Amino acid sequence: MLKKTILAASFFMMHSLCLSQEISALKTDRQILTLSKNSESLSCRVNLDFESFRYSGDRHFLIFKQVKKGFYAPFYTNFVKLTDAYDQCKKTSRIQLSHDPAGENILDINAVGKIYITYLEDMHHIGGGTLATRVSYAVRRLPGSKEIMFPFSVRKNESDEKAMQRIGRTGGMSSYEFGIVPDGIRLISKNGKYIAPAGISCSTENPYEDVWSLETRRKISAKEMEGLKRKNVRCEDLFG
Repeated sequence: MLKKTILAASFFMMHSLCLSQEISALKTDRQILTLSKNSESLSCRVNLDFESFRYSGDRHFLIFKQVKKGFYAPFYTNFVKLTDAYDQCKKTSRIQLSHDPAGENILDINAVGKIYITYLEDMHHIGGGTLATRVSYAVRRLPGSKEIMFPFSVRKNESDEKAMQRIGRTGGMSSYEFGIVPDGIRLISKNGKYIAPAGISCSTENPYEDVWSLETRRKISAKEMEGLKRKNVRCEDLFG
């Protein structure tokens, strides 16, 4: 009984600690971000003229929306980890953001896996001088933003035909409107071991169909899917 009580108390303390360490963010003025933790609030200048921001899927990062003059679509190329932003704000009253080196829009970031996913929407030739829109994805490692190469990763200087063959391997959705991931769609598993660049919804009949393993850099096989089912690992447990 005592052991159970101690375990319960330990769980409560750990849960309380996690809650006490949560950081919330609010844009309070142009280039000003207010961060709140417990009862403390700090307001600091960000090195970007941003319109708004959104949280990453795991809520550990902020992804910033920037509208540039002369461009129709917004940019989501800058980000910061909330704990880093809070520490910078407390020490220097300024927050330095990270920037995707390829200038591609960031869809999601995961702190556990130390990865993030970007997408690029551009034009390609489909024959006869006709151009069409295509969407490609990249997975990058944190820190440093080094790209992790998958079979769907577009290589530099390869033909349009070869690039489209690679892009076609992602399956699922073909684009995200202005870099916004729809509600209910997930891209990175909670443990950072699996990704679904084109999006996964646990409400579909075969949610694992377009899921890739970060370890093998391949789509998870039917055997792996069955293994997850035997272990009673639900889609919601991984991506919910």
